[in-house]
Amino acid sequence: MKKLVHLFWLLLSFNTKTIAAVMVLNGLTHVHNSVAGGIINGKIVVKNESAKETRILIYKQDLVSNCGKSIEYTDVNKHNRSLGKWLQTNIDEKILQPREEYTVSYSINLPKEEVEKGTYWSVLMIEGADPVKEENNNGMQVNSKVRYAVQVIADIEGFESPKLSFEDVQFDAKEGKTVKIRLKNEGLFSAKTKVSLEVFSTNGKKIKTLEAVGKRIYPNQCNNFEIELKDLPSGQYECIVVADNGKDLFGSNMTLEVN
Repeated sequence: MKKLVHLFWLLLSFNTKTIAAVMVLNGLTHVHNSVAGGIINGKIVVKNESAKETRILIYKQDLVSNCGKSIEYTDVNKHNRSLGKWLQTNIDEKILQPREEYTVSYSINLPKEEVEKGTYWSVLMIEGADPVKEENNNGMQVNSKVRYAVQVIADIEGFESPKLSFEDVQFDAKEGKTVKIRLKNEGLFSAKTKVSLEVFSTNGKKIKTLEAVGKRIYPNQCNNFEIELKDLPSGQYECIVVADNGKDLFGSNMTLEVN
């Protein structure tokens, strides 16, 4: 039996025994600023943490997060802001010796006539070709493969703070007392976004502020955020959902009935 672990923003939820021998050392998001006709160079530093040689594969994909759907990794050029056809790496695969550290180089040659202002992006997958053997809770042998989805982002002609809109805000007490928020990016540039919930009593007294895990939202796409109502007693509350894109704040009001 095999399983595939996507290390996009859930990397830290796996312990070191589950993570494969190969690790990315310099982050899973690489943001560059450039212009139409420009050339971008970057690097991804990987290391074989094990005591045996390990083969890695490097390949391109696109990350698509359409509103109302889950995140997908697709073939390149599946959206009109893909970097896929201009993104090149120095290798497609590599055997890493025990404890070896290696730098995967990539380059992006942006054409002058096809590139417009805004964010372009694709993903470089760094995948351990050899499965990692482990035992699950039932004592069964499981072969796991881990791949790192490294986002490569190019902001063209500067940066403008994008407008964010609330596509959906829901609260269902039956689902673990969680507020679920879907945000859409209406602008030209992507934004790493923080979402918080400011909770007030019915008489206007602020009780607490709860936060979701920050996520990036790409132009004309959505991302989903969840906020758990930890230690919030039963009762009715007035709340403000706040989305912060790093420069501007966007808010939405809601009333909660916690049982």
